[in-house]
Amino acid sequence: HLSTTQLKKPSEENTYADIEAVYQCLETEYGISQEELILYGQSVGSGPTLHLASRLPRLRGVVLHSAILSGLRVVCHVNFTFCFDIYKNVKKIKKVKCPVLVIHVSLFTNKTIKVPVLFN
Repeated sequence: HLSTTQLKKPSEENTYADIEAVYQCLETEYGISQEELILYGQSVGSGPTLHLASRLPRLRGVVLHSAILSGLRVVCHVNFTFCFDIYKNVKKIKKVKCPVLVIHVSLFTNKTIKVPVLFN
């Protein structure tokens, strides 16, 4: 049982620390290399996923399901990124070296759209 002083407060930085800890565990405890990993991120989870993907150049791939461009772009419907914005995915995806599959659902047709995207 964890005390309240041991629990982390929810924050963007803590989600990055969490996904990095999971990757370190997979690598050290299970011997899984980044070449064997396909990362998956959905909605807000696309933030930590792209954070890790932007740091691992030899990943097998990334799947983004209904990913966000950034926190404020979702909430405020703006076309630019503020310095205090969270999950700046629109900037981080440019650093991803592996194949990326983007899955998004159209609100107008209610159909799933799968768009394979490669970023260099």
